[in-house]
Amino acid sequence: MDLIASHGQTVYHLVESGRVRATLQVGQPAVIAERTGVTVAADFRPRDVAAGGQGAPLVSLLDVLLFSDARLTRAVQNIGGIGNCTILPAGGGPEAAFAFDTGPGNSLMDHAASILSGGQLRCDLDGAWAAAGRVSDALLDALLAHPYYAAPPPKTTGKELFGPGYAETVITRGRAMGLSDADIMATLTALTARTIADAYARFAPGGRVDEVILGGGGLLNPTLMRMLAEALPGTPLRRTDDFGVPAGSKEAIAFALMGYQLAHGRPGNAPGCTGANRAAPLGCLTPGANFNALMADCLTRAGRAVTRLEVH
Repeated sequence: MDLIASHGQTVYHLVESGRVRATLQVGQPAVIAERTGVTVAADFRPRDVAAGGQGAPLVSLLDVLLFSDARLTRAVQNIGGIGNCTILPAGGGPEAAFAFDTGPGNSLMDHAASILSGGQLRCDLDGAWAAAGRVSDALLDALLAHPYYAAPPPKTTGKELFGPGYAETVITRGRAMGLSDADIMATLTALTARTIADAYARFAPGGRVDEVILGGGGLLNPTLMRMLAEALPGTPLRRTDDFGVPAGSKEAIAFALMGYQLAHGRPGNAPGCTGANRAAPLGCLTPGANFNALMADCLTRAGRAVTRLEVH
């Protein structure tokens, strides 16, 4: 192994008035390098933020490389804790791509499952709880009125906005409306599906996409997948697996790409997708025992003569 690229775990991503004020990912690269002896690339978001970007979505560079099509406008949609998409206009090339967070992915459903079960559940397994309820159009319409959804991209969000506190508020509101716990879960599931579909209608060229390529943990929720199909009638829903990219591995592949780009001094972001002022290498390198050999190899591959390279 030559290089480990570690995303870490995002614990804070503060966005105010459309600008990222702070971002924090834990997962100390020094520990990884010390335990493995391998050079580590990590802390990818801050450089994009420093260049005027949102620091997310960072997987868009991979989306552009793998899923752009000359004839089809595609949305590459990840449904993790937060939903994020990369819009790839037909025949537009990398410069035409743009990306943003669509809103809650699995986060609100997971928080609600924990709250409603008194901490016994961490998620609505297989969407069974939501499947047993009915979507409240009144509550859903109220939730869809949140100003985040209408804000233009590039934009990002996180648990600072759609976290446990927001889930508590939705539950309180739902119970005041006489909804059952299953109805609340169904409505929150519908919220994720609708905000994804509405994002395409608002921001995709011509208000539509020809195809959606899905990834992320939300694929494991049959109720969510059914609701998303209903919200996007006539639009093919495919999976990254259909293109040879396992859904469970896509993010790992994306950060391996960013680590590779960093080691070679090449950009790891797609400015049109994050809103950055320019393309820039993302992340910082923490040397492992192999650092000198790795850098010599990278420089050699770049066509530069290397006579001596050491770390001091």
